[in-house]
Amino acid sequence: MWTAAIVIYEPRLDALEAALASCERASDFRQGIVVDNGNSGEAKALVARFPKFRYELNPSGNAGFGHGQNLAFATLPEAQFHAVLNPDVRFDADAIQPLIQAMQKHRDVMLVAPALFHANGERQLLCKRYPTIRALIARRFLSRSLADWLGFTIDADYFEMRDCDYEKPMEPEFMSGALMFFRREAFVRLKGFDERFFLYFEDCDITLRVKEIGRAVYVPQSRVTHDWARGSHRSKYLTWVTIVSLVKLFNKHGWRWRDPRIVEKLF
Repeated sequence: MWTAAIVIYEPRLDALEAALASCERASDFRQGIVVDNGNSGEAKALVARFPKFRYELNPSGNAGFGHGQNLAFATLPEAQFHAVLNPDVRFDADAIQPLIQAMQKHRDVMLVAPALFHANGERQLLCKRYPTIRALIARRFLSRSLADWLGFTIDADYFEMRDCDYEKPMEPEFMSGALMFFRREAFVRLKGFDERFFLYFEDCDITLRVKEIGRAVYVPQSRVTHDWARGSHRSKYLTWVTIVSLVKLFNKHGWRWRDPRIVEKLF
């Protein structure tokens, strides 16, 4: 059995409806909760249509993604597994089974994540290595041609694990928070997300912490559609939030200008 938590803030209702419906038609789903960091009456009415979900307005207001997820987990019934979902994912009824099977087969696996795709079927390269300043500058602030000229493209590609086969299981250092499927005992041991991250890189932080107690595995047999908005690329405010979270990540886990493994490959 598994539970699910979704944190929302002014969500797209059609996307949220699809996420809720995906969970409810999946096998072994026990119960879910939607924590609203805003105050959407329409979302509350929508959630009420799904009998296995309940709606909860965050009493702390917009206290961040990790805070909302931890609040949800604390109020859900116990189940062997727990899913952290964004409100912009949807999947077929059998998509969760490969995740459960991977956990059942390997007791040391504490976190699994699916393959993520755009609605048009294009793959999203969201298995990542530990961030570096060069990689993030290339992805966020440079055109592809300028990144090529500066020699930063290799950093971005290495960060996104483009040298790996996304059709095969692998163990990223940074797994996307779009859908993270935890062994419940692991989430308890880690005390959930680090709430010092308001938004962005909390998924990287918890992946790194999972890997201190077990394994975090990408399971390509599980396929999920993710309406990836990349909001930080369009909003100056969210860009600033991203930078703040990145500084917190580096202060906690270490600053890195360039991944030394790239240097080893080059020289």
